Amino acid sequence: MKKLFFLGACLVALSGNPVKAQAAEPDVVVVRVYDNGGNIRGSISRANGKSESFGFNGGMSEKGIADSGQGYQKLITTLYQEGYHLKTTFSTGGEPSFTTLVFIKEEKP
Repeated sequence: MKKLFFLGACLVALSGNPVKAQAAEPDVVVVRVYDNGGNIRGSISRANGKSESFGFNGGMSEKGIADSGQGYQKLITTLYQEGYHLKTTFSTGGEPSFTTLVFIKEEKP
C-alpha cells in the first residue's frame, strides 16, 4: 500500500507544470556601419550605454575590397570571441546608407 501511495504521489508530481526557468535578458550589441565608397566607419553600441567607434579602408579597388573584408573579419571575430552571435541585419535605403548588425549574447540557463 505504501508503494502504491508513493507511486501515485510521483505521478501527480510529474503531471504538474514545471516552473519556467527565469532567464536573464540577452545582452544585445548594435553595430552601425557607413560605407562612403572609400572608407568604412561605424559604431558599436553596447547595452551598458558604452559606444566605441571603428574604421577601416574600403573602396572598389582590389586592395580596398581586401582591406574592408579584413576589417569586417576582425570586427565580427572580436564580437564572436566575446560570446555574441549575429541575430539580424538591416539597411537603410537612399543616401546616406547605413547597415545595422544586431548581435546577441544569450545567457545559458
